[in-house]
Amino acid sequence: MDPGGIPAGRAHLDPADRRLLLKMELCAEQGRFEDAQDLAEELWLEAVDAHKRLYQGLANAFTAATARTALQRRGAREIAARTRRMLEPFPRRVLDLELDTLLDSLDALVERGDGTLLMRRQG
Repeated sequence: MDPGGIPAGRAHLDPADRRLLLKMELCAEQGRFEDAQDLAEELWLEAVDAHKRLYQGLANAFTAATARTALQRRGAREIAARTRRMLEPFPRRVLDLELDTLLDSLDALVERGDGTLLMRRQG
């Protein structure tokens, strides 16, 4: 499956993967970026198609957030830029996630040093 073929929703995923994605989102909302990264990596290691690269990009986003909260500003910026390139081939809405919202909130977090990663537009 090419990146553009991943559906916008999650119905095609098995229930265990849907649960992991939900847990990952909740961890991100709570600022628990290391936990979110672990969950994204778990998905990444098990994936066998284009989902693998998507999950790797999500794990990278959480790595950048973790680096920034550890005051590693330069490393966080580099990882965030790499994350943007990794997620570029994917649809802007994939697996009920809005990648532009995620990437914009990551850039803001890396710049300010605090905040949350948003997985979809608020409001």
